[in-house]
Amino acid sequence: MTELCAFFFRRIPYPARFFLLGLLAAGLAGAPALHADITRPFSSLKKKLIADGFDPRTVERLYGDPRVRADVTTVRLFFRHREAKLDYGRFTTPRAIRKASAYLKTHEKTLNAVEKRYGVDKTVITAILLVETHLGTSVGRRSTLNTLSTLAALADADIRDAFHKAVSKQVPIDRKAFEAWARKKSRWAYKELTAFIQYTLRENLDPASITGSYAGALGIAQFMPTSILAYAQDGNRDGRIDLFHHADAAASIAGYLKRFGWRPGIDRKKAAKVIFMYNRSTYYVDTILKIRDLLKG
Repeated sequence: MTELCAFFFRRIPYPARFFLLGLLAAGLAGAPALHADITRPFSSLKKKLIADGFDPRTVERLYGDPRVRADVTTVRLFFRHREAKLDYGRFTTPRAIRKASAYLKTHEKTLNAVEKRYGVDKTVITAILLVETHLGTSVGRRSTLNTLSTLAALADADIRDAFHKAVSKQVPIDRKAFEAWARKKSRWAYKELTAFIQYTLRENLDPASITGSYAGALGIAQFMPTSILAYAQDGNRDGRIDLFHHADAAASIAGYLKRFGWRPGIDRKKAAKVIFMYNRSTYYVDTILKIRDLLKG
């Protein structure tokens, strides 16, 4: 079909070609799209960031980056993801356990040091890394900055309206329900966004290059930015916290679990309660403990 169009187009005189291209451009410009009525999706968000103390030049530079854009898919994924439908069984197969055992051996020195320093079982740390990112091999491909900025931008009524129209085309959702969800999610995302910006500024990282999950979690341990600021640890003691580094990721998990009550020799019931604070899912907790048992067994 494309070749046929090109064949006829080449036979149109040059003046007419330009006229036709102009008509096509005008038609495409008027085509329905997420930004048809929103040319600056982060306008209100930038003003809020500046009002809350972020340097105006930093904010403008951040959102002037061509890699930074609103992402409707991120919003849509929140309505497609269901915890109960996740296949946690794939993490307890013989193949998965063999990979986790190999990880324990490869990073034995680091994990032993973390276990000694924080008192958290290295098999639990490994189990969490296995479930979160397949031991660091799948950290997520979505831009963390785009994800959190998009969700935070839902505080703007016009943005909410545009996103509801876009999302509801593929995922049926009541307008009132979407409105309530968007308002709540935007407040949460704004806190995570400000923490993310603070973290990247502190560690001198390029925020637009960092990728993570559709929910904004990042690194091998999949920490949310607020958790990074509150609990992340410098595992290799190089003066920086890089959650994409195995030592820092392992230490951060251990530091988090210790903060919420993990102690050497902790019984299974208490261990489950602590792990639940890492991910509030009973499916998740049961899987982590099962992996730990299999690794020890």
